[in-house]
Amino acid sequence: MQKSKLYLRKLIVTALMIALYLLLDSVSVDITPTTRLTVSFLTRALVGFLCGPMLGMAAGALSDILGAWIFPRGAYYPGFTITAIVGGLLYGLILYKRKPTLVRSFAAKGAINVVCNLLMNTFWLSRIQGQAAWVLLPGRLLKNVVLWPIESLMLFVVIKAAQKAAKQIKIL
Repeated sequence: MQKSKLYLRKLIVTALMIALYLLLDSVSVDITPTTRLTVSFLTRALVGFLCGPMLGMAAGALSDILGAWIFPRGAYYPGFTITAIVGGLLYGLILYKRKPTLVRSFAAKGAINVVCNLLMNTFWLSRIQGQAAWVLLPGRLLKNVVLWPIESLMLFVVIKAAQKAAKQIKIL
């Protein structure tokens, strides 16, 4: 297949995943003012898996900015956009052009949990709320540790299914 056709298909998949992200993120469950449960991370992971780190970063940025604009949860803060970009990069680096395995799913979700959720987002929240990061960290750490195996299993199941579908539409 021509590179331009393949890239166009990947752009279309990315756009669909951004739209799905916005839908899924709008139905999240707020546990505390700084902690939410959602399955929208799966769409960002799929872009990284199917389309690579560059489109993963673009999808992270666009989905964060559009989400803040369409479904605002307070004032827009660019730090969270940076986190979304880094998340797209990590998913792409860990998952793109690699066989989906349970270990790789745990590694990808673990990297996101540590780098994006615990380090970056805790830092941004501490700046916004004027609290020390160590005050916010225990609750965020507990949530990420408890959800890590659950979200990793969900990620594995979804990327395995996406791999089959992607082969049919000739993305992989």
